[in-house]
Amino acid sequence: MSSKSTQYQITNNAITTFLTDYSASCYATSNTCSDLVINQLLHIYNPRGNMTTPACAKIILDFSEKEEKVKEIYNLSRVKVRPDDGRIYLVVKRKPISSTSYIGLVEKLYDLHYNVDDVTMEQYFEVWMDWRATETGVTEKTRKENRFLWNSLLKDAEITKISLKYLAVRDYLSFFRKLTKDRTMTRKRFNDMKSIMNGILYLAVENSIIDRNCLRDINYRQFTYKAENTNIKPYSEDERLQIIDHLSQHDDLYSLAILLDFYLVLRIGELKGLKWSDIQGDSIYIQRFINDKNQIVDDIKGHANEGKRFMPLTPKAKEILEKIKSLNLDIEFIFMRDGHP
Repeated sequence: MSSKSTQYQITNNAITTFLTDYSASCYATSNTCSDLVINQLLHIYNPRGNMTTPACAKIILDFSEKEEKVKEIYNLSRVKVRPDDGRIYLVVKRKPISSTSYIGLVEKLYDLHYNVDDVTMEQYFEVWMDWRATETGVTEKTRKENRFLWNSLLKDAEITKISLKYLAVRDYLSFFRKLTKDRTMTRKRFNDMKSIMNGILYLAVENSIIDRNCLRDINYRQFTYKAENTNIKPYSEDERLQIIDHLSQHDDLYSLAILLDFYLVLRIGELKGLKWSDIQGDSIYIQRFINDKNQIVDDIKGHANEGKRFMPLTPKAKEILEKIKSLNLDIEFIFMRDGHP
């Protein structure tokens, strides 16, 4: 690590997935962590790059020691890469042990040999987050929300520092009662937090860390919650007409997009995802959205079948589309400007 800073700054290259063509011989012959492995470690355990040098050094040292022990037991020169999904793996007793990265593979092999199953929820949170990123279709946005909620409610909680196999229903009940007794938490926030805990425990069950997810044995009706803020007022008819009148005086693409949405009532991502080919007669087919990173997603939020739907085009909506057409000749997406939605 550089001596000119007390903090390790992670570069863009450091957060990329471990290269699938990284030489297997490097796994077996390297006596110290390579720069790529160091960057991977710090990306996992120090994603914001604000950890002190001694703390970073401890992470690297701990992994190096674990790696050396694994090399004493397993021949890492036999590590291979799956051609279909890029995961690296090693066959142990006729069973392939795989991971998306070298770090993950070393961790799994170490746990396999030393029977490391005495883990806490705090330790298993990162395992669960990595599993969601690599094995499920959960979006990055959702994972960020999970991490924010974890940091807010669970990170420093005593219950997350106790071994999972020693936790019982009474421990979770005690934790939940403390959180809800003064009605300081809404039901939604509580359920979002519980979903994170459920996910961690179910993965722990799947990986034989624990035998059962005892959150299933709790009656959640006993807890009290803060009232939800439902004081959300839609536009009045008068406000709606004022906005439409104002927008109708402008012919720029942005104003026309908002104006059309008053007639279609779509999510912003759905509006950005509209193509001219989606128009079918007097209707338009809503079948995709563009997320906040301008990535096209061929699905609708919620992933329910009814999310994909036909919306009727009123005469006014058709008139707005004709104005847009005159501004965007031969462009696939209806709301596209300079190559961007």
